[in-house]
Amino acid sequence: MDISIDFGITVTDIIKRDEGVLSHEMTLSKEEPSLSLVKQLFSDIDFKSDVNFLAVTGGKHLSLGNNIESTKVIHVNEIDAVGEGAMKLSGLSDKNPTIIVSAGSGTACILAQEGNFVHCSGTGVGGGTVLGLSKLLLGTTDPVEIAELAKAGNESGVDLILDDVVSGPIGELPSDTTAVNFGKISKIDSEISKQDIAAGIVNLVGQTAARIATSVATTFNAKEIVVVGRSPSFNGLKNSLEQAASIMGFSPHFPNNGEYASALGALLIAEKNPSEF
Repeated sequence: MDISIDFGITVTDIIKRDEGVLSHEMTLSKEEPSLSLVKQLFSDIDFKSDVNFLAVTGGKHLSLGNNIESTKVIHVNEIDAVGEGAMKLSGLSDKNPTIIVSAGSGTACILAQEGNFVHCSGTGVGGGTVLGLSKLLLGTTDPVEIAELAKAGNESGVDLILDDVVSGPIGELPSDTTAVNFGKISKIDSEISKQDIAAGIVNLVGQTAARIATSVATTFNAKEIVVVGRSPSFNGLKNSLEQAASIMGFSPHFPNNGEYASALGALLIAEKNPSEF
């Protein structure tokens, strides 16, 4: 059996390949990587006989050392892990430059080309921002509840759009393009619904990720953008990201199972040649 773990800020992802069958599990990240944590995660596995290797990435994975009992621990750089997993899931050719957006608690942009992965930009705005602002403004950190509120709301209830602030078009931008995120709140006295606030939060994060990604893609002459991570599970965020990217002429890819791209990438890199590590 081959195993990989991605120690994320919010979620820990586990990938197992046993007799050619790939499986995925996840659990909330409640403590830093340690031998005792690994033993808890795999209480039913004998590391002396059942495991070929354990590939680890994310968080403070280096604190695990190089062995657990007789099993080799392979440490994989997080940028390489995300890049490898995202390109595998996307099915795109690696011959041309591609920008990978790792949309997790924060947002990282990775330039991928011919098997090489370079961190090239990012922002602290991401899924963690959605949860943090939702706790402050909505009184919840439940992703399902936030997503339902956002789906029922409209960001135009809190955002100023171009049609609100200018009398004519600005280039080719649609009139409903966001001019100021949450800019409407200071200008109105009426009560704002939780639904519109949730939609505004999700829209803010999606647009910010899109602006960063498209700027980086233009800089590196990349024609493709691949988005992985858990943040796109907020449909509103995914839609906001897509719409903002389309203004710049991009149509991002959202591959299936993108939420565990990093754990998958760590496994694939380790399987290529475990003796290199």
